[in-house]
Amino acid sequence: MIVFLSTFAGLLCISAPIIVVLGGCALAYALVSGNMPITTLIQTSFGGLASFPLLAVPLFILAGNLMNEGGITLDLVRFARLLMGHIRGGLGHATILACAIFAAISGSAVATAVAIGVVMIPAMKGAGYEDDVAAATTSTAACLGPIIPPSIPFIIYGVTANVSISALFLAGVFPGILLALSLMVYMYVVASRRDYPRDPKTPFTEILVAGCKALPALFTPVLIIGGILAGIFTPTEASGVAVVYATVMGAFFYRKLNFKNLPRVLLKSGMESGMVMVLIAMSEPFAWIVAVDQIPHLLIGWISALTESPLFFLLLVNVFLLIVGIPIETAPALVIVTPVLAPIAVDLGIDPAHMGVIVCLNLVLGLITPPVGAVLFSVCGTAGISLDRLSRAIWPLFLVSLAVLALVTYLPWLSTFLPGALLRP
Repeated sequence: MIVFLSTFAGLLCISAPIIVVLGGCALAYALVSGNMPITTLIQTSFGGLASFPLLAVPLFILAGNLMNEGGITLDLVRFARLLMGHIRGGLGHATILACAIFAAISGSAVATAVAIGVVMIPAMKGAGYEDDVAAATTSTAACLGPIIPPSIPFIIYGVTANVSISALFLAGVFPGILLALSLMVYMYVVASRRDYPRDPKTPFTEILVAGCKALPALFTPVLIIGGILAGIFTPTEASGVAVVYATVMGAFFYRKLNFKNLPRVLLKSGMESGMVMVLIAMSEPFAWIVAVDQIPHLLIGWISALTESPLFFLLLVNVFLLIVGIPIETAPALVIVTPVLAPIAVDLGIDPAHMGVIVCLNLVLGLITPPVGAVLFSVCGTAGISLDRLSRAIWPLFLVSLAVLALVTYLPWLSTFLPGALLRP
């Protein structure tokens, strides 16, 4: 175990890719301990991918890219702007709303930030918003992607911790809405203080027309979540339905998806899926070693000696995950911490879906934590500002997100109400 942990820490210190870190420390353990034959190392790696729920990851990635390439973004942003533009700070509200809706399609914070930011950041700058405020708003709103279902981090957590993905999807609804509303309140206060302009109030008929054009996007989360709750299909089958739906809408409704851009969409989706799936494969030997050497049980004993309070444990988890999320992106962090934290949460009587939301929300906030958040890098290029300026502008919104995290942590019904009400036997 000393070799295992030393190899893990050493590879992280030399900035080795997370795939190499996970695979390298497992290989070192196998060579030194003799408890894990190399064949077992290989079998567990491939066995980790032989999971039906895990098939939803590449399919949801493909569905999000198909919808984005199919022309959904412009109509979605226009509808959000017509609906919210007349309110003080309306363009900021429209950005948050567009991110929330697009989040229910892509399930990815980076994809949401790029797709919405390309359209909304120039619009906000043109209307008189400071460029760092526009970039910070888009960056934080993009964090709705992995919280509002369907969510790729929820799928990874569910597969790793053996938790119902349907329950995790439902558990993320209220926290996602709460985060979106909190960001809107902050934007209203900032816009009032700085006297940002408002769009003229749009006639209802024009909003209705824009809503009809954006209807395929608005219907996507209804189709996915509604189909799962109605028992028509599983979350994995829902991802396949989403791909078919995105293809049909992009090709025949928006008419921007064709055989010329389809190879580019498939290549992009394949590369994104490949990175996630190889990461999960390398995490399986790591999780096997953690379980065999009973690391969660050792930590349970240590935590029990320190405190028996689930509330204090959740505080420690929040602090720990916020630190972990700074240098490590969401998916790698999930496959590292989930095998350790999930059993401890069960032992302390914490609802598995509630724990999943806490873990994912913490790690998602790492995407906007200066100075290395992946979303920050993406938005810097889109907004044309330096990382230093964006890092300073993001702090107020980050603190708002931390307040939401505290509410989600210590008000468990925000996460447990919908799964309990809608998934009862």
